[in-house]
Formats: sequence, C-alpha cells, structure tokens
Amino acid sequence: MNKQHLYTTLFLALSSAYLSACSSTAASDTRLSEAQQKQLASERAGHLRQTHVRFNALDKDEDGYISRAEFNRSGDLAFERMDTNKDGVLSAADPKPEPRGEDTRTEQSRAEQSRQQQAQRAEQPRRERLLKMPTTHSVEGMLAMYDSNKDGVISREEYAQGRAAQFAATDANGDGQLSYDEYVAEFATRLDKQISQIGKKAD
Repeated sequence: MNKQHLYTTLFLALSSAYLSACSSTAASDTRLSEAQQKQLASERAGHLRQTHVRFNALDKDEDGYISRAEFNRSGDLAFERMDTNKDGVLSAADPKPEPRGEDTRTEQSRAEQSRQQQAQRAEQPRRERLLKMPTTHSVEGMLAMYDSNKDGVISREEYAQGRAAQFAATDANGDGQLSYDEYVAEFATRLDKQISQIGKKAD
C-alpha cells in the first residue's frame, strides 16, 4: 500500500468517526435547529477534508510526519507573506497580500467566469457559514490565533511562542513530530469547541 493510499484510507476512517461523533453531539443539542445541525456537520466534514491537504503540504520530505523544522518553515513563510508592509509585525496596518500564483486567464475568460458566478449567486444565494475557523490566510485569522496579549499586533517573539505552543498541543505523544492522526485530532478538537460555542450562542 503506497503512502497516498494509506493517508486516504486513514483520513476517511478518521473523518467518519469524527463526523459521527459530531453529529450525535449536535443531535442532542436542542439549542440548534435540525438544519443548523446538518449544516454544521457538513461544514465540519469539509474542514477535516482540508486537513488532509494541509498535512501533505507541510510534510515536505514525505516521511508521514511533520517535523518541527517543517512546521517552523511553514510558519515563517506565513508570517513573511502576511507582513506585507515589512515592519516585522502583523497588524491591521498590513494590506491584504497578493493572491498566490499568477492569474493566466484572459480578460474575456475572467469576465465570462464573473458573469457565471453572478448568475449562480442570483439563482441560489450562498448560505452563510456557521463554522468560521481562524485561518493563517488573513491578518484577522492570524490575530485570532496568535495575538496572545490582544493588543492588535503580533510580534515575531509572540508568534514564535504561539507556534511553539500549538506544536506542543498537537504533539500528543511528545515525540517531537506530528503524525497524521495527531494533526487531524488537534484540528477536530478546535472544530468541536467552535461548534459548542455556536450552540451556547443559540441559547
């Protein structure tokens, strides 16, 4: 069995177990409507599917684990990308970074795609997400995760401390590297905490 097949099999098994647990928990929470429970279960499954992509992206040497060096490299790249004004800190003063990759579409194809997207939104308005997790793809997400003193600024030292704590929390067996199941389990725990908070807000 090759590595990719093994990861896919493991991911599907974990996702099924996590989703089942989430569904049973949400079903017993009368604070949420049936539609909200189904939407949360669907969004949770989607988030977990993304962990598979992220894990493979971080595991540069493809040994089945994320080393501390691989984890730190990813964090450094994220900080550099979000620090668009290059002042050494992350804050709302940083303009939104340019999209990754070059847009090779022609002006005509961009206009056509835009028309199609507008038509789709008019026919079926996009449902607002209930499960909104902080992400390193925006300054707002970075602040939510790493601004420990809540002053609206993330220094390099503050960021390093936050990343170290995140690695330690994910490394359940303390062996200095993150396995696939550790990586997924840590994120699933954060998802469940967010779902619990959504239920409390529904009171």
